[in-house]
Amino acid sequence: MARRIELIAGKEAEGRKLASYLKSRIGISSALLTQLKKRPEGISVNGKNAYTNYILSAEDRIVLEVPSLFSERKQESNIAPVPHPDVSIVAQDEDFVVLDKPAGMPVHPSRAHLYDTLANGFLALFPDHVYHPITRLDSDTSGLVLVATNMYAANVDRMAVTRLYYGITDRPVHFFRCRFDAPIEREEPFSPKRMVRPDGKPAVTHAFCLAKQGGLSLLAFRLETGRTHQIRVHCAHAGIPLCGDTLYGGTPLINRQALHAARLAVRNPVTGKVLKAQSPLPSDMAALWEEACSPSTL
Repeated sequence: MARRIELIAGKEAEGRKLASYLKSRIGISSALLTQLKKRPEGISVNGKNAYTNYILSAEDRIVLEVPSLFSERKQESNIAPVPHPDVSIVAQDEDFVVLDKPAGMPVHPSRAHLYDTLANGFLALFPDHVYHPITRLDSDTSGLVLVATNMYAANVDRMAVTRLYYGITDRPVHFFRCRFDAPIEREEPFSPKRMVRPDGKPAVTHAFCLAKQGGLSLLAFRLETGRTHQIRVHCAHAGIPLCGDTLYGGTPLINRQALHAARLAVRNPVTGKVLKAQSPLPSDMAALWEEACSPSTL
């Protein structure tokens, strides 16, 4: 079943090529346009098949038939659909699904994790689709992940997705609001650990201190870039590693890094509507925070 996208060309489309107009209006990629023009009725204008160099007029009716089954891509037959009760659908529209991922679950399968990943859970919920996450989380980071449900959505820039994370640290925090601007690179070749290095890739994190109690601080983070382990590395570099993040010097007060992707929003370029999702603080992080204000810790 294809995702039908219907548009009426405005006055700004007058005299423009179809491809140029579609790229500027809905951000469609050249690769997808190439796929669509190979499909019968993939692109039509006013009810007739059209080439991407078609010159538009105002009020032209444009229809795109976008495959939702990713039929032009090789189906990931090695990923088994396995239901996971801890994977839930938080929000969805015609092009995206937002899933809530528990801590300890990888986003992608590997030799060590063939059946217990978010990919397995997604394919159990959507068996006719190929798994294509737009955003990603570390295995031990919990929270929201945005997944595309058709080839058009798969081309959305993940940095256009607004995300807010919550984290907890037991180190002194001396700011209310802070901007971490420090390049990140692998500590050593092939090492999973990252570090701040002058020769690293640009990385910017905005951090906010929301509350303090019992020696802990609840932080919020907004990403300007999307490097691997970015929040964790920037926190460690600033001397405030997250609780449980032993890879980066965090105190083991919890069995994993205390980091949760709590809010997500993406504007659908076709409908103009904003898809929003929220995920409450998970039980392990909530317990850590609540324990900090118990009488025994005061």
